Amino acid sequence: MIEMDCTCTQGHHCIPTEVIEISDNALEKIADILSAYHRIFMVADENTYQVAGRRVEGLLQAAGLLSHTLVLPVPALPNAESIGRVLMEAGQDREVYDINAWSLNPDYILAVGSGSLNDTCRMVSYRLGIPYGIVGTAPSMDGYASVVAPLLNGRKKIVYNCSIARHIIIDLTVNAAAPYPLLLSGAGDMLGKYVAILDWEISRDRNGEYFCEKIADMVLTATAQCAEAAYGLEKREPAAIRAASEGLILSGECIAFCGSSRPASGTEHMIAQTWEVMDVEDGHVPNLHGIEVGEGTFAAMEIFRKLHRETHDKGMKGLIEKYLPAFDRLETLQKTLKLPFTVTDRERFVDGVLRGRTFRDRYTVLQYLYDLGRLEEYAEAAYDAMMEKHYFGTFRERFPDWK
Repeated sequence: MIEMDCTCTQGHHCIPTEVIEISDNALEKIADILSAYHRIFMVADENTYQVAGRRVEGLLQAAGLLSHTLVLPVPALPNAESIGRVLMEAGQDREVYDINAWSLNPDYILAVGSGSLNDTCRMVSYRLGIPYGIVGTAPSMDGYASVVAPLLNGRKKIVYNCSIARHIIIDLTVNAAAPYPLLLSGAGDMLGKYVAILDWEISRDRNGEYFCEKIADMVLTATAQCAEAAYGLEKREPAAIRAASEGLILSGECIAFCGSSRPASGTEHMIAQTWEVMDVEDGHVPNLHGIEVGEGTFAAMEIFRKLHRETHDKGMKGLIEKYLPAFDRLETLQKTLKLPFTVTDRERFVDGVLRGRTFRDRYTVLQYLYDLGRLEEYAEAAYDAMMEKHYFGTFRERFPDWK
């Protein structure tokens, strides 16, 4: 268990995570880390099985800890189909099933992958009441240590409370070999935290929402660490891979400490996840979550900058002013990273911003502007500013072979 005392109204934060192992060759330690379990159900997809799953499977098998393995086809989206498949395959079959005999369910679920597999397995863990852990194969998002999972249910994306990983195992040699779009995705997911914390402060001041200064500071520290590391991602510098991996996991821990995604998800996520839902509605596979969040972050930055220039609300102006230097640093970073965009059509962009306001029940700058009757105006202005300053091509133009 990881815990810390705090001066906020909660007074104490704790999560049931037992081990976070981030190291070179971390896979080789897996049998020792999971030695308390004896019927481990391993879940991977066709890609992650090749990069790490086969090795993990062999190590668990040799130690007598493996129950069985499920390899999902790609893309293994975090949806009802994947969750149902994992749930159905969790137990082992036998010719004659005796309902009074000992359960053949596993005593542990181990996901091998990144965001989609992690969220799928954490939901199955939650429903079955079985602990789970994750072998991360890419620093592509901050949900490894989170308490919530955004899942596709029908044509909606719904954020569910789920299990928290008991063990998080990150092999840096595996992470360093991850496809570059996944590294960019992790950077995009983390850059949005400045917006998320600003939104949280706004809700604290306007609605009296619970706010934890210590958690907010931890998230901002992790964000600064990831932003600095992002400059070395393309060259896969070991220090950058480690810093990005550690920062993303720390962000997820803060979500778990808080009990909600509030410290790590605000306007930028609500817009991005709406664009993802729009893809699902159109029958398309959603783009990488962190890439969408990166674009949503720059949209939110332009909205906040315009509001700072125009508002007569001294409290709002002062809050935004605190974050303007961070926004400037992200703009400088973007000239190096050239985070691609996925939504470049004006109508679709604006619609995503407008619908994003109601993606979940969370007060953000989107609701503030809606109440003023100016949200559409700000969405249009954000689009114009982004296409002029931040546009470096679409994701498909940058990575035409990505599947």
